[in-house]
Amino acid sequence: MTNKNNKSKQIMMSCFLAGCLETYDFTIFGLLATIIHAKYFSFMDSGSSLIIAYALFAVGFICRPIGALIFGYIGDVYGRKVALVTSVSIMGSASLAMCLMPSYETIGVTACYLIALARILQGISLGGEFAGGIIYAIEHFDKKRSGLVGSSVLTGCSTGILLATLVAVIVKSSIVPAYGWRFAFLLGSGLSIIGFFIRKKLTETPEFISLKKSKYKMPLIEGLSKYKLESITTVLAGAITGTNLYFVVVFIPVYLNNLTGLDLSYLPTITTLVLVSLTSFWGWRSDTIGRGKLLVTGAILSGVYALIMLPLIMSNPTALNISLVIAVHAILLSIQNGTITVFMVEIFPVKYRYSCVAFCHSLGMGIIGGTSPMVATLITKHFNNSTFILGLYLSLITLSAAIAIALTMRKQRKYQKLTSINTIATEGFDNSIEPVSLVTKAT
Repeated sequence: MTNKNNKSKQIMMSCFLAGCLETYDFTIFGLLATIIHAKYFSFMDSGSSLIIAYALFAVGFICRPIGALIFGYIGDVYGRKVALVTSVSIMGSASLAMCLMPSYETIGVTACYLIALARILQGISLGGEFAGGIIYAIEHFDKKRSGLVGSSVLTGCSTGILLATLVAVIVKSSIVPAYGWRFAFLLGSGLSIIGFFIRKKLTETPEFISLKKSKYKMPLIEGLSKYKLESITTVLAGAITGTNLYFVVVFIPVYLNNLTGLDLSYLPTITTLVLVSLTSFWGWRSDTIGRGKLLVTGAILSGVYALIMLPLIMSNPTALNISLVIAVHAILLSIQNGTITVFMVEIFPVKYRYSCVAFCHSLGMGIIGGTSPMVATLITKHFNNSTFILGLYLSLITLSAAIAIALTMRKQRKYQKLTSINTIATEGFDNSIEPVSLVTKAT
């Protein structure tokens, strides 16, 4: 029993670190973009060099689907453990490379290309790391605890943002030497090393081992062709998470600062603190009251709230009012974060799971979610009544995801009426999905 408990703790720690590492390394680059610009792109004019620095930050989003293709295939064909050990090794190597990067004065423009390469490797690694960490954990634990286990990855993600914010403040302070920014990437590399040794000691998931003899050459193509609705739902699931997060964390502070003149740089911290506090709670609750009911309800509430959020702020644009309105949004976002990742994993059979979840989620999170600050900025420039249009934009994405999730649940209910659970396990939904539990609790 002791060995089993130790193994469970190791798996949970690996799961948590996967989320923490992902967002820490991804966020710290953006937070230190001005330093990177000053150290490596000073030969360009200030406007162009800062754009290049932020473009390198965006490369991570672009490369996530590529990484999902690579590690999704590895995870479904060669094993979850192989994929995760490889991805965390690449992430750690890229972070260490940033820490040890020679200065521009030493190797010239070559340093710029090396930074771009490191960022590409980070993006590729992240494409398989997020979904892989959730899948690995869920496939090891009792299905009655899937919500709690899976939501720990999202809690790790929020913790990673907080950690990156804290580290960025420290390395930017006047008491830290000019080379102190390198320690921020050294920390990311250290987290990767810890994750590597934890994962090396773990075993492959029982569900993958049971399917190891199955013959399938292209799990992603097969999965997308057989599970079209589920694939679309997963893209929208990634979109709803990314859009609601980056809209509030990246866009809103700057937007409201321009309108009110208030310093609102603390708003992202409010959001991440709420997410750290509540995400795993909602994951745990989804195990008892049903993921479907909780997820659809949370998404609908978020979609409606998006329409009134900015009007509520502008009706009384004080720091206190803004903080309260954003905190409520973060609470609704925590419901989505605590349930949506596990839902994505459960709607795909084991043999297609890694490829389909990683790729579809990366598309939604990166392409739709990652561009939300840019789209929101364009809305403010081209529409007079931008407050309403911004809310409508956020609401449409959120409610579209709610509709797709509801349709997917309806498909499961319909399929359940036609076949037994054993038939689903061999020909469609596998028994790890537990469609009866999801459907009955959702209704």
